[in-house]
Amino acid sequence: MKEFCLDILIYAHDGRGLGHASRSIGIGMAVRRLYPQLKVLFVTGCRQSGELIGQVPLDWLKLPAYETVVVDGKSKGCMGKSMFSDRELGKLRAAELEHLIKLYRPRLVLVDHTPQGKHRELVPALAVSREIGTRWVLGIRGVIGAVSQVGSDLAGDLFRQYFHGLLWYGDKIILGDSHLKALEKRFGEVPRECGYVSRLAELAAWQGEFLQCREKLAGTVSVPWLGEHSMNFLEQLARALAVVPQNYGKWKLFIDTGTSVLRHRKIWKMFEGMDHCSLELPGEHYPQALLSSKMCVIYGGYNSIADALYCGIPALVLERKMQDREQHLHLEQLRKNGCDAIQAIAETELTRELLVSHLLAGLSQKNNSSSSVNLNGGVEAADILADMVL
Repeated sequence: MKEFCLDILIYAHDGRGLGHASRSIGIGMAVRRLYPQLKVLFVTGCRQSGELIGQVPLDWLKLPAYETVVVDGKSKGCMGKSMFSDRELGKLRAAELEHLIKLYRPRLVLVDHTPQGKHRELVPALAVSREIGTRWVLGIRGVIGAVSQVGSDLAGDLFRQYFHGLLWYGDKIILGDSHLKALEKRFGEVPRECGYVSRLAELAAWQGEFLQCREKLAGTVSVPWLGEHSMNFLEQLARALAVVPQNYGKWKLFIDTGTSVLRHRKIWKMFEGMDHCSLELPGEHYPQALLSSKMCVIYGGYNSIADALYCGIPALVLERKMQDREQHLHLEQLRKNGCDAIQAIAETELTRELLVSHLLAGLSQKNNSSSSVNLNGGVEAADILADMVL
C-alpha cells in the first residue's frame, strides 16, 4: 500500500445553486481552523467557490461545471459552460476524480449528498481507492426530499461497499428523528447527528472583525440562481421596495442574473433610480451585508436558512415549487418547532401587496440572536473527520 499524501479530500457536486458547495466549504473551514496540521483539499465544479471561501486558507480545485435548468419544478441537466453535455461531463469528471484519488491518495474523502455523485462520477474513484485504503464518509442535509440518487439501489450498494461513516447535518429537536431513521434504513448505518452547518458561522470564526459593517442596512436579498418564477419575484420586489419607507435604511440585492445579457439588463432596469437599493452578483460582500441587516429575503435552500438563523434576523423565505419538496418539508418543520423569525411564502403566490406586508413586518420585528437551532454542524463534522484520520 502506498503512503498517504492528503489527509482529507472534500467533494461536492454542483449544477443548481450553491448548497452542496457552501455546506462543504463550511466544514472545510472548520477543519482548517481546528486542525491546522491536516492537509485538506476541496474539489467541486462550483465556479463561485473562491468567493465563498474568501480569505480563509482552504485550498480548492475547480472541475468543469454541471449545469441544470428547472422545468415544471424538476431539475434537468443541460449543456455546461464548457459546452460539454451532462453525459460528457459525467464521464470526464469520473476520469478526473479517479486520477485525483490516485494522485493525492487521501486518507479520507467526505462526499456531500450522494455516494455516487451527481452523474455517477465518483464510481471509478471509489473503486480505485481500495488500493490506497481511503475511507469515505457521506454527509446528508437535514431534510433530503425525494432525491432519486439518494434513494437508488446504487446509492445503497456503494455506501455499503465503500463508506465508513454517515453524517446528518440536522437537529432532531427541530426536525424530529424520522429523517435519521430513514437514513439508517436506506444505508444500514446509524447517522451521526452534527447539527446545521452554517458557512457564515465558520467565516465569522475566521475573520469576524472584518465582517463588521458600520452601515446598518434595512435588508439583504439573495437570489443565488434564477428559477422559473424568479423574474416575477424580482418585478414584484422592485414594486414593493419602491413604497417601503426609505427611513428603514438601504437594501443590498445579490442576484445571479445568469448568462443572458438581455435578462441581466432587464433586472438592473427594474431597480433603476432606486437610490436605496444596490445590486451586485452573489459573492464575498454577502456575509457582511447579511450580518448588518435588520432582515433578509432569501430562497428556501438549506444554507441560506442556516446563515439567516446564525444572524438571528427575521427572514422572509421564498419557497420554490420543486418536485422533491425538500424546501416545503424543511420550512414546515422549522415553523412548527419554534423558528418564529422565519416567514415562508410560495414563490408562485407573490404580489406587491403581500411583499410589502411581509417586509414591513420583518423590519419591525426584533432580532433573535439566540436561535434554538443547533448551528454547530461544521465544528462537529470537523471533529468527527479529524478523529478518523488522526
